[in-house]
Amino acid sequence: MAKGELIKFISSKVGELVISGHSIAVKFRRDFIGATPNHIRKALEGVSKLNPGHHKGSLTYKKFNGVQVGHVMFDNIKGGKIIWIHGGGFSFGSPRIYKAAAVYLARKLKCEVFLPVYSLSPEYKYPNSLHEIINVYNELTKNGERIVVVGDSAGGNLATALTQYCINNNLIKPKKLVLLSPWLDLHPSSRSNKRNYSDFSPFDKKDTLSFGIEYAGNVPLDSPKVSPLRGSFADFPPTHVQVSKVEFLYDDSLECIEKLEYNNIEYSSHFEEKALHGWHLVPDFLPEASRSLKLLVDFLKSDLYPPLLP
Repeated sequence: MAKGELIKFISSKVGELVISGHSIAVKFRRDFIGATPNHIRKALEGVSKLNPGHHKGSLTYKKFNGVQVGHVMFDNIKGGKIIWIHGGGFSFGSPRIYKAAAVYLARKLKCEVFLPVYSLSPEYKYPNSLHEIINVYNELTKNGERIVVVGDSAGGNLATALTQYCINNNLIKPKKLVLLSPWLDLHPSSRSNKRNYSDFSPFDKKDTLSFGIEYAGNVPLDSPKVSPLRGSFADFPPTHVQVSKVEFLYDDSLECIEKLEYNNIEYSSHFEEKALHGWHLVPDFLPEASRSLKLLVDFLKSDLYPPLLP
């Protein structure tokens, strides 16, 4: 299979699917016979060039504790720090695909955004990706600095698991946590799986079960290790949750909010009425993306704007 052919195929579908790397990946795993995860990852990298973000935004790469990390800045301004753990069903996604959204945050918050290039399934199982993210987090907080953690979709799972790990192991916990359409319960009995509403998420229960099993490996899908919704939310930092009311993972987000309320955690939320899963990735093209990310900026700005000089 030629990489160019797959890129051409995906490009022809971009208008139909609009955004989500996860959604595109699932769609083409079904439609493009013989496409391996690696084929699709390379093709998505090519398509991501259509969504580069503001021209003053930059993406370079660093290594933290042996893990490659995308480093996004705007106009070379250094400020507060965000770790954004990307989504993609634990199998796809990269800093390049998330560059435009990360540049938006770097521009509006005058901050740096770090996107870990964590190991992907099915080649790697739990806990590889979580351990790599913990290693990056430990490096960024080694001097006692508290930072913000953002996670979307499967990245929301990893961001929540990271927060629980920090609390359980007496590590510095995130200053704030942002969960965008988080996929928090991998078990077949989850409310999202039972409802199986896929009209605005080009993946369904069949796909989530496949991706979940590939990620979890030998860990039971109802274990809090891979389904952090089933773990404790006690002592969580202030948390902001966003989700579309018509997407597959709507119920995961509602249950997350219920857990935050039960544990008396400070939180805020935003519900889009009719947005496709992954809409945040294209703030320069979709009004719902720029609207939602502005609310995220409002939630974070008091913690990430550089202090004013006297």
